[in-house]
Parts: sequence; C-alpha cells; structure tokens
Amino acid sequence: MKRANHVAISFLLPGLLLTAGCRGAVGDPPEKVDVSFSILGADTRTTVTSGEGNVDRWTLLLYREGELIDVGTSGSDSPIQCSLKAGSYTAYAIANPPSSFRPEAYSSLSTFSRAESDLRDNSPFYLVMFGSRTISVSNQNDHSQSIGVNRLVSKVGIRKISIDFTDPTLQSRTFRLKAIYLTNCYGKNHLEKDGEASEMNADASSWYNRMGFHSNTGVNALLADRGINTMITALSPYKKEHHFYCYPNWADQDSRSSEWSIRHTRLVLEAEIDGKTYFYPITLPAMQRNKTYIIEEAIIRKLGSNDPEKDEPGSIDVVYETSVSDWDPAFTVQENS
Repeated sequence: MKRANHVAISFLLPGLLLTAGCRGAVGDPPEKVDVSFSILGADTRTTVTSGEGNVDRWTLLLYREGELIDVGTSGSDSPIQCSLKAGSYTAYAIANPPSSFRPEAYSSLSTFSRAESDLRDNSPFYLVMFGSRTISVSNQNDHSQSIGVNRLVSKVGIRKISIDFTDPTLQSRTFRLKAIYLTNCYGKNHLEKDGEASEMNADASSWYNRMGFHSNTGVNALLADRGINTMITALSPYKKEHHFYCYPNWADQDSRSSEWSIRHTRLVLEAEIDGKTYFYPITLPAMQRNKTYIIEEAIIRKLGSNDPEKDEPGSIDVVYETSVSDWDPAFTVQENS
C-alpha cells in the first residue's frame, strides 16, 4: 500500500509481497479496482485538550476470507491507496498505533483478538484509536472507503471543586488544592474491543498508580495534574476543568485492602489544610472505551483521609453528569462509490 508524498512502511509476510504499492498476493490476476482508504477527522466538544482527535499515523490491515492479504501505513491521516480484486474484505484501521505493533503477527482475523496496547502508547495529543468495517469492492474504476475509529481510552473529568465545611471550626482553615490524579489504572487494553474482569492481571507491572500516585514516565500527562497549588474557599470555588485518560478498568469488585489487589480506578483530590495533607478519593465505576465520565462538582464537607485509598465518610459529595456519555467520535465513516 502507499500514500502519496509520504514514506510507506513495508512488511514481508509469508505468501505476500508488500512494498510501497498495494500489490496483494503474488500471482493475483491483473483485474483490480483502485481503492482509497481514509479516516476522516471530526471536531470534539472538549474545551481542555485540543488534540484528542489528532492522528500522527495510521495503519490499515485488510483481510479476505479471514486471512491477512495486505497492510499499509500512512505517516499522517492521509489516505492509503490500494489495488484490489472485486470481493468482500474486512478492513481494520489503527490510528496512532503502538510503536511495538507489527501487523505481520496477525495473519488471520482469529489472531487479531490478542493485539493490545499499553497505556503508555498514548499521549494527550495522540490517543490510540481503532475501527473496523466490512467492505465490498466492485468492478469500478474508482472506489473510496472510510473507516470510523474510536479511542481505546476512557476520559475522566472534573469541572468544579467547592468548599462547604459543615463544621464551623473548619471554616477558618486554609484549603489548598495540590493535585488531581487517577489511581489504580489498568495498563492494557485490546485493540479490537474491551476485555472482561476475568482477563485482568493483578501483577503490579500491569497497573499504573497503584494505591496512590507514582511518577511513571510516559503516563504522567495522561493520569495526573500536579503542582496545582491553588487555594479554595467557600466564596471562591475552583472552576478549572481537568481531563484525564486511562484504559478501561473492568474490575467487577472493589477493594480497600492495604495489600495490593485488583480494584476500581479512583479520581483523587490531594489537598493541604493548615499544612497537613488530606486525600479525597472518588471511586469510578467499571469503564468502557471512548466513554466520558465527568464530575460536574465535588463539594468538600470535612477533613479528608490520610490515605488516598481510604474514604473519610461524609468528607466529599460528588455530582456527576446525568449519564455516562459517548465521546464525540474521533472520526466519522463516509463512503463514496
């Protein structure tokens, strides 16, 4: 496969000759149809991070009768050009794929289910996305196909933090918001679809920010905003919106044990009150890819916990959006035949 004005990545697969042009299997008859595969951008409604729909590169995998017959890579969101026999194909598109992704490892549709990404493959400006569709190529001179893709991450946000101490003795205390971050974040997700609770690995290497914030190269920008250092009062709530990006946590049970075990992801507010650190953890539900989980307002009522994994009953009230929302599609599907 090739893309005009960009360098194509070539792969050598058994029974396939893949170069800068989309050639298909060796020995195919010459009767081919020119097909242009695209992913088309769409604006998102986010007001914080403008790069949620950016594409740095994308990879196309084409299957016919369940077998991989061609792959191609574009160095941006530009089309990938192919020459194909008439017939039915399954097309997979991966935007901003992991650097470790090797299409040749997935020679059949049945093997693609094991393809996965680590959270560190994402950045706030280049999120990994996946989409697929079945297409029919007919004997026409020109043919265009577009594949819609969705992000593998879930989006967690908070819009407002207010102070309303119920204890009058706390009302004169200085409340300083130090940081907001996600904890207990599962580090893996399948490219094709989200997994199930039974698939989750409890091994520490499969998780980020286990039971508290830990600096992790490559994911800090996704999971945490540190150094906020802003004073909040009853008359001056904090209204700066923050968004975070994590892979879905499929855990069907939560735990507060001091010993590590699989548990739910939490959004943690870290604060300093009269020089002492307190935590306000907000436990999130089991999540899905390309969904948004937005907290409209968090209201601080009393002193928080000394541990980011522990709840201090009555310390915080949380107002969520009325429902979990579909994230604006990163890309739309269009077809011109």
